[in-house]
Amino acid sequence: MPHFESYSQWAEEVAPRLHAALEGRLEIPQQAPFSEAWLGYSLFYYNRLLSLEEVIESADAINHGIPNPDEIAWAFLRLRNRGWLVVQEDSFGLSTEGRREIDTIVSHGNLRRLTDWISTHPPPSE
Repeated sequence: MPHFESYSQWAEEVAPRLHAALEGRLEIPQQAPFSEAWLGYSLFYYNRLLSLEEVIESADAINHGIPNPDEIAWAFLRLRNRGWLVVQEDSFGLSTEGRREIDTIVSHGNLRRLTDWISTHPPPSE
């Protein structure tokens, strides 16, 4: 578990690694499919763009745990490869397609179902 005093502090620590990964300057090791489902559902939970701090807070509320930097970066890269991630400066959200797909898959907040689907449906160009 990461050591931090606030979601804001953890977001500040995670942000450089996340941005480097999204810009293609850093390769992230593969993570468990659950990471993509967890972070995708964290973005889905709110129907708006979120700061990284809000994404981390949402992830904690959903799974009672804090994602590490590699989990966040890997999940965001996978969501982007699916065409589901929206990035606007330092805010993140789901595309209309991503929101629709997760809504269809999850059906009433079943994160396990989303994890199972992600495990068997890799994003394009992987």
